[in-house]
Amino acid sequence: MIATGTDGFIFLLMLKLPYIGLFSVLLVAGLGVPLPEDIPLLAAGWLVHKGHANLYAMIAVGMVGVLTGDMMLFSMGRKYGEHITEHRLLRRVASPALLARAERLFAQHGAKIIFVARFMPGLRSVLFLTAGIFRVRRLKFFLIDGSAALASVPLLIWLGAKFGAHIERVAGDVRSAQLIAVGCLLTALALWGAWEYRQHRRRKRLAAQEEVVLLHPVGNSGDKTARTADAAPRQPEAVAGGSARSGR
Repeated sequence: MIATGTDGFIFLLMLKLPYIGLFSVLLVAGLGVPLPEDIPLLAAGWLVHKGHANLYAMIAVGMVGVLTGDMMLFSMGRKYGEHITEHRLLRRVASPALLARAERLFAQHGAKIIFVARFMPGLRSVLFLTAGIFRVRRLKFFLIDGSAALASVPLLIWLGAKFGAHIERVAGDVRSAQLIAVGCLLTALALWGAWEYRQHRRRKRLAAQEEVVLLHPVGNSGDKTARTADAAPRQPEAVAGGSARSGR
């Protein structure tokens, strides 16, 4: 058992109150408090390994705790979103143009952002709150977040139950895997952002070129009209000159 720091406190709490402890820690972590979500889930599996809890009951409590915390944070974003976006502190770091850009991203890629956010400690709470601020539909958020949780919560509890004798090593490996995954996701997001920026610049350049092409024929037409007007008076003179030569 991990017996030091925050992780040790979580293990001791859940040793005394297995189900209530798991639900409480996951709920608090879901509300944005900087607590590791993987540790209580691994601790739940460790309790199953020790015979202090039932595997399926722990998975059920884990799912309920995770989704309750996520939905509460999401609902706070929906309810207080206007006040949050208008707050002067947020205005200092996020311009209206940046907020509008973020809203468009959620409108276009909200499902992907929510799903990926579930696996990103540190950014998860911010992105779930933002999903609420930008009025993502409740059912959509619940289904996507639930699908992501279903892919991680049972797995972490099962790992704790299967390898409970080496729980500290398992916890370290899970942390390392999370860091690698977050690094890969951030790299992918950076590459995607660079590609989007390049496409945006390209679209602007093409739009500017099209505008020039549309304006250019107007200028040519005017020149042609002017040349026609200049040439028109010369025709009678030429006819008159020809008549005079004929008279001679």
